[in-house]
Amino acid sequence: MFFKLLRLEWKSFFRSASFGKGLAVKLMLAFLSLYFFVCFLALGIGIFFLIKKEFGYNEPILFVNNYLLIWFFGEFIIRFLFQNIPIVGIKPLFAQGISRSRIINVLLIKSLFSFFNFITLTVAIPFVIVNSMESSYSVLSLLGWLIAVVAIVFFLNFFNLWVQQRLAKGIKTLLPMIVILLLLIGLEYYNIYSVSTLFGSFFTYVLQYPVLGVLPFALAYYAYKMVYADFRKNLYLDTFTRKGEAEAKIPAADLTWLNKLCKLAPFIQLDIKLLMRNKRAKNTVYLSFFFLFYGVFIYSSDYYGSNNIMHLLVGILITGIFIINFGQFIPAWDSSYFPLLRTQPILVKDYLAAKVLLMYVSVLLITLLSLAYIYYGWNTVYINIACAVYNLGVNIPVILLFSTINRKRIDLDHGSVFNYQGMGISQWLISIPLLLIPMIIWGAVKFVFSIYTANMVLIVLGCLGLLFTPLILKAVASLYVERRYKTVEGFKQKD
Repeated sequence: MFFKLLRLEWKSFFRSASFGKGLAVKLMLAFLSLYFFVCFLALGIGIFFLIKKEFGYNEPILFVNNYLLIWFFGEFIIRFLFQNIPIVGIKPLFAQGISRSRIINVLLIKSLFSFFNFITLTVAIPFVIVNSMESSYSVLSLLGWLIAVVAIVFFLNFFNLWVQQRLAKGIKTLLPMIVILLLLIGLEYYNIYSVSTLFGSFFTYVLQYPVLGVLPFALAYYAYKMVYADFRKNLYLDTFTRKGEAEAKIPAADLTWLNKLCKLAPFIQLDIKLLMRNKRAKNTVYLSFFFLFYGVFIYSSDYYGSNNIMHLLVGILITGIFIINFGQFIPAWDSSYFPLLRTQPILVKDYLAAKVLLMYVSVLLITLLSLAYIYYGWNTVYINIACAVYNLGVNIPVILLFSTINRKRIDLDHGSVFNYQGMGISQWLISIPLLLIPMIIWGAVKFVFSIYTANMVLIVLGCLGLLFTPLILKAVASLYVERRYKTVEGFKQKD
């Protein structure tokens, strides 16, 4: 029965009605997958010689061991953001006489074939092969090391599913783990105690005693049992068929304080709930906070120098990453019930004003957090503030203007990984005015005058945009009304 269920999953993939659709997108994804496969493969082959040449290690694998924990932590972050629980394909099985334990086992085994499980292995396998030919370690020692790496990859796969399942119930259940994680990061950062060195020491022992390579499978098995127990406790047919009751169990945030915004309150409340509950929308929030640290790599690099055009690009992205990721899909976020909105006694201008207010708050909040970059000098903060004002006054109206030609629907029930729903020509064209135009203006003014004048020009343009925002909102609302039938028709078309 177990293998029969696996065969059904395999057949459902190829016999899906959507398998033959979007051939261009599938070919593009296949090309990207092949590209990354070749890149990781080259990394796995070349990293041995690179470490030996640049760092002088006779045994590069010992150097790699010291950074394995950082690699696995990065892999977990990627999994957390993009890997989804593979649960949609098993819904029909609930109506059959199949035990939940078998269904859950199939679900978890299916998760092992995720793209993310092959990222580390694509690097580790060629690295081990090169070591077997160039290093002094025996094939048995390297095989034990590879087995330990595979076990950690499996552990991360199941542990990520467990974390996502727990997070769906509320972040409080994960607070102890988050506190411990922050404590370990603090110990590592301030050189009080090196957790990564301890982790790497285990893999060094594995090279000496290959039999130890099977020990991490105990962690993987424990993670498997944790997520199995969690799924068995919560996996019922009512979870999918009685959505109203299931959703009622989710603790709702108290957003009544937003009622002070009068006509804008219902729309902002819907958007905040979307950002809290939907994974694709939630990832835009996570990405915004992660992008805050993007400046560290640019500002601390001597390659870019000071007051480089790259500093402006970083400022635009840091303060505007949310309005780019969230705003470019307006009104597609509401595509599932957009026709209903059009039948209600609401003004399009109020609908758009709520979106604008949400984006204003995001820019202001991220700008306040980015003030920590004063560590790199006042010029850095000055550029970020100029970019924030430009985003408020110019880029947000530009995003609204491009949203009038956005007719690609987004199915909120779909996952976020490799999900190109909502992507249309407007999403590709919007990068030109959002990024290139401010860079051209800033660079030209800086070349002719000075960096302070260039920053002031961006601030002035942003302030002018803020002054004319009410008129722009009115014009965009008119375009929405004019194109409302084409927009509704576009949202009805499913990919």
